[in-house]
Amino acid sequence: MYQLFFTPNWFNGLDIFFEGISLIVALLIAAYSLRIYRFTKENRFAYFMVAFLMVAFGLASKMFTSSVLYYHPLREVTAGVLSPIVGPGLEFADLFYRAGFFVEMFLMLAAWLLIFFISQKSRDRLRKYHEVSQMALFIYLIFLISFVANFQYVVFYLTSAVILGLTVLNYYKNYLNTDKNENAFRVMLSFIFILLSNVFFVFVYFYNQFYVLAEIFMLIGFLTLLGTYSKIKRRF
Repeated sequence: MYQLFFTPNWFNGLDIFFEGISLIVALLIAAYSLRIYRFTKENRFAYFMVAFLMVAFGLASKMFTSSVLYYHPLREVTAGVLSPIVGPGLEFADLFYRAGFFVEMFLMLAAWLLIFFISQKSRDRLRKYHEVSQMALFIYLIFLISFVANFQYVVFYLTSAVILGLTVLNYYKNYLNTDKNENAFRVMLSFIFILLSNVFFVFVYFYNQFYVLAEIFMLIGFLTLLGTYSKIKRRF
């Protein structure tokens, strides 16, 4: 049975719980972003909403795929529903798991990349041909990385870590440029936690207990960002 990597047995199921909370938080952040956008009409909040909707759908894909892996009754039901696709004897079952993880990777990478663009200096984007063509190139690269990462998961988390690292640097500059504003610091801190999460995911191959730390840091990052957004939302 296909798995990206082997997780601690005692944590199987708990990771789905953590990801479920992260999914709810991601949806709340998206909702807050939409509310702020309606008041400010700043495109970056609309982009932030889109990014965290992609995060939410990516987490949902991972949760469902992991649930099928962990729970035999759900696996049996899924096998029955998808039997025309996965073939007799479930000979193509691995394609289902790979597809689920591919969707997660593609959406998450797209979300991190979009947030990276948001973290850069504000200006109108996608108004010139070369910018649109660059976005098409990025989408292709994300697609390619997600495909390759299905065979070597480190590629996905390493790429995520690089993008998030650059995002943290941008938010650090923003923190300095806003006279060390508390909200700017919290946003930067939240992405530091998410970055650490992806770094721990990279090393799960060497020590699978890192998977637990990765899930915890991911949740802390989302909760920190949600707290910041809830404070900003009160102004509107």
